[in-house]
Amino acid sequence: MLIQCPSCQSHRVVTRNVAKKTGAVIGAVSGAASGAARALAGAKLGGTLGMDVAGPMGATVGSLAGALVGGLLGGTAGCLAGAHLGEAIDEQIMDNYQCLACDYLFSHAHVTTDQDRPGPSLWSD
Repeated sequence: MLIQCPSCQSHRVVTRNVAKKTGAVIGAVSGAASGAARALAGAKLGGTLGMDVAGPMGATVGSLAGALVGGLLGGTAGCLAGAHLGEAIDEQIMDNYQCLACDYLFSHAHVTTDQDRPGPSLWSD
């Protein structure tokens, strides 16, 4: 699907995705923060399991692994949620498209594609 600029009719159009990128960063940071809180519980559990399996060295490795996994899972979940929310904002609210030819910014409501243009009809006389 080629997107056409409503100002100059150029096909040199890119998506900016400002809200998607911002939402992903904010989600990742907040998710990692909540993941860090869960990491303490994960470290405690990992330390307990590691101590049962491999003694003091296992407790240390288990604590680190539990904390790392908790932080990574929280950050990943937050990043995905923020990116999806930002994508919806980009498509519905923001001027997400930018024409590289004339620098015009426009939204999804003003998008014209090649499929929208009337073409030759099979039934025309």
